[in-house]
Amino acid sequence: MSVSLLPITIVPVKMFQENQFRIKISHSLVHYWNIDLQMPHLLQIGKHTFQITIEGANITKDELGFSEPLLQECCLPIEDLHFVASYSRKDLTITAGPIIGLMTDFNDNGEEPDFRSIHSFCEELHEVVSNMGGFFYVFHFRDFIAGSLHGYCLQDRKWIKSPVPLPSVIYNRIHSRILEASTSFQSFKNSLIKLNIPVFNDRFLSKQEVHDLLFSEDHMQPYLPDTAIANEQTIKDMLARHRLLFLKPIHGSQGRNIIRLSLNGEEIMTELSTGNGRENTINFKNYTRFVQWFQQYQRKSIFLAQQAIPLQTFKNRQLDFRVLCHKNFQDIWKATSAVARISAEQQFVSNIARGGEIMKPLRIFSLLSDQKTAVQQLALLKELAVETATIISQKCEGLVGELGIDIGLDTNGKLWIIEVNSKPSKNFEDKEKRVRPSAKALIEYATALSFIQKGGGLQHAFIRNHDIEQTE
Repeated sequence: MSVSLLPITIVPVKMFQENQFRIKISHSLVHYWNIDLQMPHLLQIGKHTFQITIEGANITKDELGFSEPLLQECCLPIEDLHFVASYSRKDLTITAGPIIGLMTDFNDNGEEPDFRSIHSFCEELHEVVSNMGGFFYVFHFRDFIAGSLHGYCLQDRKWIKSPVPLPSVIYNRIHSRILEASTSFQSFKNSLIKLNIPVFNDRFLSKQEVHDLLFSEDHMQPYLPDTAIANEQTIKDMLARHRLLFLKPIHGSQGRNIIRLSLNGEEIMTELSTGNGRENTINFKNYTRFVQWFQQYQRKSIFLAQQAIPLQTFKNRQLDFRVLCHKNFQDIWKATSAVARISAEQQFVSNIARGGEIMKPLRIFSLLSDQKTAVQQLALLKELAVETATIISQKCEGLVGELGIDIGLDTNGKLWIIEVNSKPSKNFEDKEKRVRPSAKALIEYATALSFIQKGGGLQHAFIRNHDIEQTE
């Protein structure tokens, strides 16, 4: 079954009847949707539902006339609004949307809010929604009070805070793991469950969880480095096997506090990736002294010990690839964009936050091999990323619509899955494009989620440029 979405325009109109919850619909749209004007109907916008009466009118075929009180009741601005809509004759319900809320933490003490690393991305999402149809805003969960919500809408290039309709879907971009684990956030999530509001990418994924989910599939094991929870014995055993390891905090991000460990006879050399773009090197005469030093980090976080793969380098700098994957209307994963990440000099992590740079993958592959092989490697890179995203979204709890997959290429040309991020950075995509591909992909997925039939799975939703005949 598919959901047919029609582009519509909601237009403020004056109503002279006492019933302000009456809407005007063109005769041609009444005919197209086969609406029985004698029956009371429901209007659903976001998670607000109102009982309405419908009046056929001599207006433009794709317009719906709303009274100003009805727009106010919907928490929508009194202006022409472009949406997409579906009609259920079975439920006698018109659903208009999507109402998309991006949830994040931000500083709003100044004249305008600062959405931090995703500020410009929020502007792009607003532009996509404006073009496709819908209503987009950014909010902090603390502004959900007694069933109502305030959020920031972009108006004349300024983010203005106002009452907003409860969303039909939420995209979670909270920056802080600590905030996500807080009691107040968990209480908000419980409210969303009661309101039946879907949230996608509702939490960070730990490195351990990602490894376990992928390792449970036999065909993925060849692409995973040898990995185990880091303790005194596992580190010692893995050092003996591989002689070069990475120790990574399972909840780490942006390349912070990753330790590269190498064994040279009895001596152990550690290199620590810090948050200031520098790496500290310390040598230990024996394993016991290293363990004593490492305990200070273990007290703060659980670490994974991971085999260090001999990855390809570019100009003697570390190289890996970030592939952004998104679900589409059909609930199928696609590789939306891919970049090669090259570390800063003297850095063993390629994270852009650590001073690295990006290049087009095909160019890198072409420099490392011939053109035919390069094209094949790029296709395999995307195929592996999509398979990784598919497995994780199928096996972990909650809705996942976006993942950043980090993949390495070793000196033999083999691909390795290095890391998976559920809140991927937005600094990797092609800056030449005004709107990044991921912005379009996210809004498509959010639109599909918004129009799920209650109690059903994600269905094939599509926007149809209807050719309703004008009957006036």
